[in-house]
Amino acid sequence: MNIKVSKLYAATTFFVVAVILTLSIISCKPLFTDPVQYLIMANAYTDEVYFQEPLEEDGVFSVSYTHSVNKTNVEEYYRLEDGDLYLFKARYRSFGAGVATEIAPGQTLRYEDGYMVIENMHYKLPSLIYKVGTVSDPLIHIGQNTWHMKELAPSLTSVRFTVQQ
Repeated sequence: MNIKVSKLYAATTFFVVAVILTLSIISCKPLFTDPVQYLIMANAYTDEVYFQEPLEEDGVFSVSYTHSVNKTNVEEYYRLEDGDLYLFKARYRSFGAGVATEIAPGQTLRYEDGYMVIENMHYKLPSLIYKVGTVSDPLIHIGQNTWHMKELAPSLTSVRFTVQQ
């Protein structure tokens, strides 16, 4: 009887230790892997997802478009910081409605290849929404890759950008 009890005890102990070890490994896995962050573009009203693509390690992406008033290219750069999106840089060719005409303290303005570039911006965005145009074709840029919003979502759709793991 004692042999049967000690075999049962050994088997039970082995099983419990195996379960605890497995759970420990599973719970520690996020500590040893870099979670991939995905840029999601979805309908701002229905949440239908039109685009999902992994971000690079720096969490940076940009959106470029033709300005509706001055008809020149604008590119806005965003970065994920502590789970929030921030506008950190803007690049444009000329002034117009809705384009910065002054820089805030700490920001810098420089000229590069015919563009004005404002850097050191740090605007936290509670929401990032763009309208997919009918004439203008906004572009999404992640690293060296570019996507046309008009090919991803219907024209005149309001799309919201979020980042998820």
